[in-house]
Amino acid sequence: MERIPADQGMLYYLIERLRPELARHIRENDEIETIIVGLGRQGTKHAGLMQEFGTKITAGIAPGRGGTRIHATIPVYDNVRDCLKEHPHIAAASIWRQYSTAKDATIEVIEAGIPIVILISEGVPIRDVRDILVAARVHNTLFIGGNSPGVIFPPERVKIGMLPDIFYPEEESPGKFGPNGVTIISRSGAILYHMSDALAGAGIAQNAVIGVGGDAAIGSTFSDLVPLTMEYPHTDLVLIAGEIGGIQEERLASDILAHPGRYPKPIIAEISGAHAPAGKTMGHAGAIVAPGQSYGTFQSKKEALEKAGVTVVNSQYDLIKVAREKLSRTYFDSKRYYDKMRKIWEAPPKTPSWGTTITKVEPNNLMISGYPLQQIVEHKNLLETAHLLVDGEFPTRQMLAKQAVVALRGATQSGPIVNQIAGEDISKTLAKCLLLDEALAKFPSEGPEGPVLKTTFALGRIANYLGTILGTSPALGGLSNFTQVIGQVITGKAVDLDIARMLEAMIVASVDHGVTPPSAQATIIASSTRAAYEVAVANGVSAITDVHGGAGAKAAQFFSECVSRSADQRIDLEKATTEVMSEYVRGGRRIEGMGHRIHTNDPRRDVLWRLAADTGIAARNVAVSKIVSKVIKQVRGMDLPVNVDGVIGAIVADMSLAPSLAKALFIWGRVAGLSAHYFEEIASQPKMRRINFAQAVYKGVPYREITC
Repeated sequence: MERIPADQGMLYYLIERLRPELARHIRENDEIETIIVGLGRQGTKHAGLMQEFGTKITAGIAPGRGGTRIHATIPVYDNVRDCLKEHPHIAAASIWRQYSTAKDATIEVIEAGIPIVILISEGVPIRDVRDILVAARVHNTLFIGGNSPGVIFPPERVKIGMLPDIFYPEEESPGKFGPNGVTIISRSGAILYHMSDALAGAGIAQNAVIGVGGDAAIGSTFSDLVPLTMEYPHTDLVLIAGEIGGIQEERLASDILAHPGRYPKPIIAEISGAHAPAGKTMGHAGAIVAPGQSYGTFQSKKEALEKAGVTVVNSQYDLIKVAREKLSRTYFDSKRYYDKMRKIWEAPPKTPSWGTTITKVEPNNLMISGYPLQQIVEHKNLLETAHLLVDGEFPTRQMLAKQAVVALRGATQSGPIVNQIAGEDISKTLAKCLLLDEALAKFPSEGPEGPVLKTTFALGRIANYLGTILGTSPALGGLSNFTQVIGQVITGKAVDLDIARMLEAMIVASVDHGVTPPSAQATIIASSTRAAYEVAVANGVSAITDVHGGAGAKAAQFFSECVSRSADQRIDLEKATTEVMSEYVRGGRRIEGMGHRIHTNDPRRDVLWRLAADTGIAARNVAVSKIVSKVIKQVRGMDLPVNVDGVIGAIVADMSLAPSLAKALFIWGRVAGLSAHYFEEIASQPKMRRINFAQAVYKGVPYREITC
């Protein structure tokens, strides 16, 4: 989203005056972080709207909801203190708490050292506002509100509050914004919107719009904010939108007369309420004129401001006329503003959606938290990938060491005694193990590291279950590397690390494919009912059948038949593959490991082929997997490229492993992805929601590459 650099805008200017050290951080990172305090219906709704506008909403604060997320990406903390431990560079906060608790929430933010605080809540008692003001002065905080519609800085694309997107910044060239313009400071949100719309329609840019709030007692007033914003070098003119009641406008006029040097730039004032009856509140608690008083009336404000040299207007027409005279310039072609608004007006209603930050699935492209899965397969191990899935980032060296200890503990600690019934699918057996595993059920998932470590323990438990099922577990206790554990469990013997790494790469290639596969849907649905972790993951594992997740095993069988035919009849692989495939087609048998519902070129395929070649594993089965697409084109006339299941099946066959182990590898990897979906669901979505999986939208980190 286009915006000016953060350190060129007015918001940065205000922060720098209050917290120079924080300003240095903003200058270095080009990002201004904000939080939202109070996550009721309005707070949650506007958190999303602020985020869509471009505001960096780093966190939300709601007691009792710590560890959850809103809008898929915004973490929630129980209090500001906990938030600042993780995010120490918060520059602004908006308060959306109910009036009875707004004081404590606002003072908590102020005392935490956050320099700019906007109180959106209305009806806050005057005595509470008094206490907030005392705290703000002690801690050098710019406090705005209550009953403020918020503030907006169009050039920076920062909105804090509920202001709509009807503002337009200076354009130095089409699409390239600049910091210059007029600053609007208003008591009324509605008048502010109309004023800004009129200015933008005349090609007059706004560099900042500030709603001071409409309650009887508020924080910063006109006499605080007008001279402050005038000091910002890119403000050319200040517009104030006043109204009857109180003495803000009269105090501003008195200050202008007493300290003219503080007001070097022109001011225009628009005052509402010229015909309001005395004693009647007009919208805001502060918009009331006491009967018989000579202050607070439209006339008293107009006379005081004009005496101080401020031009007072009472219509949008006069406002634009005077602004043009004082500015002698426009900031953009007004057609640009009308085009923008037309797009907003004519835009179709938003399609209902919900967010996931785990995996972005596009044709021929798979990204986990922004990283291409093929790069992850090539460069990262299973524990690192599990951390990325659950946490959104790769682990630190210290965290990876902790994961390794937990995974080995999971692999070697005694597990449930489960008998595999003859002919029973491995997915059913593993699901039973998960459901009956008391150690897994008791493993904690609380705290920042809890979800990752529980996922890690579960991956270790899969090693334990498979070792028991396959009879390969006796030597696990002597291993200190989880990659070696994988090799021992699958092959039943100690293998070279590169062989174990090949097995691990196939597991990593299978970890996740978004929210739509049946296994992910089953886990998410169970998670929505707040089923226990092991129950939800077992639910997903149970959905991995021959239809979903079983292609690798059947592909291994097919490739092995082709290789055997070639050897038995002493014919080349292509001819043998053609014969076997023709027999499959005549018999109505499906050739597994071919084609994909999304990908025409599965991004995981080539990296697995390359790793198999590099480790010397690739042999005749992999060779068949590389020609099978050509053969099926000849036999069936269909373009069906081999997919990741087919490549895994070929590698499993070349390693002389049982074909059924291809499915075991798939399940092992998928447990990591299912765990991530479980923890995301309980952290970011309401209980028992109606889930339309087609409405899921990826809201995670954009594309990035692994650099080490």
